[in-house]
Amino acid sequence: MEFALAAANYLQPIADVLVYINTTKVHPVWFPYPLASTLHAARISMVYQANARRSPTPLSWGTYLTGYLIMCWGGGLLSHFLLGLPPPMLYSFSPSINYITVHLVMTVFFKIFPDLLHLPTLDTILFPMDAILRTNAVTSILGLLYNPNVHPEYTASPLAHMVLGAVVSAGGGFTVSTLGAWHSNWSFSTPPVLRAGAGWVGTMDLWGGALVAFIYSASTGHPAYASFSTYIAMILSSPLLPIPRKPHADSDFPPLSTLGAKSLAAAVLMAFFGARVIRTHWLKPVTLSDSPPKLVPATTTRKLKKKTQ
Repeated sequence: MEFALAAANYLQPIADVLVYINTTKVHPVWFPYPLASTLHAARISMVYQANARRSPTPLSWGTYLTGYLIMCWGGGLLSHFLLGLPPPMLYSFSPSINYITVHLVMTVFFKIFPDLLHLPTLDTILFPMDAILRTNAVTSILGLLYNPNVHPEYTASPLAHMVLGAVVSAGGGFTVSTLGAWHSNWSFSTPPVLRAGAGWVGTMDLWGGALVAFIYSASTGHPAYASFSTYIAMILSSPLLPIPRKPHADSDFPPLSTLGAKSLAAAVLMAFFGARVIRTHWLKPVTLSDSPPKLVPATTTRKLKKKTQ
């Protein structure tokens, strides 16, 4: 049990943040929406506005708002459709009020202070929040698997958990990029994950969401991952591992609570998001000018001298 308790102590700050953003409203009367959705709306607005600035011609208000909402809700809409459940965005006014209001406020703010919309700085400061919000979205969708209207094949399939995690994590960003929805004229193009040179950085939203779903469902002891959890516990308890004190598979690795599993998944995703920020914004890419000069063999230089003579 000491291994589980040690992990819980390290994850407690992340757990406290998750509880706070999901239970606290911006204002109980004037803006009664959770901090989680409001922070998500603000963060997407920053990214969308930064990309919209690159459009060769100004966006109309219809394009500006629709593209933003696609980026915010694309993953949620697609995941609900996969589960056969009605998305809240299509039957409630609350999501529209919440997201559009935040987007308009952020638009005015960056019109007044345009220099503050600097993505390298914002991404570096806010990547822990990005990981927490992304994890919160993925795990919220996974909670819908317990809905009686969801096909039991989805609930019992470990692959379905990971597919849902990937869709809700990357659906919005990939859809808006595929449609070019931050430009004045939309056009269908190759999805970002399929483009040449995407690499682990360009596909992280996809496999990162699947990883979060895997960690969350496996660590909570979901029946779909029962065999995997047993296998991992056996490996960690194996005498072949050079660990001074061998953990006991049954007592030291109990299933985590939903909050503990969320915190663990958020911590892992936070590490990957931090690596992506460093790789994208702060590591200088190697160019041809940076490569060392090619050495010319001595025999070649002698032959050139003879020719010139």
